[in-house]
Amino acid sequence: MSNEGRPDRKPAAPPLAPDTRKHLGAHLQAVFAEIEGEPIPDDQIDLLLALRRVERDLGRKAS
Repeated sequence: MSNEGRPDRKPAAPPLAPDTRKHLGAHLQAVFAEIEGEPIPDDQIDLLLALRRVERDLGRKAS
């Protein structure tokens, strides 16, 4: 990835060392495994249901 001809862009960061990537990957997997077991908060469920209703209503109008 070159930034030639694009002075407004920062140079690309150097790739991470394999051991660093492995460490970060293991840490991220542990964090997401912990979060995955948590219930979805009621306010977020309400928001998802509201979005579903809007999508359904828009689909009816388009038909």
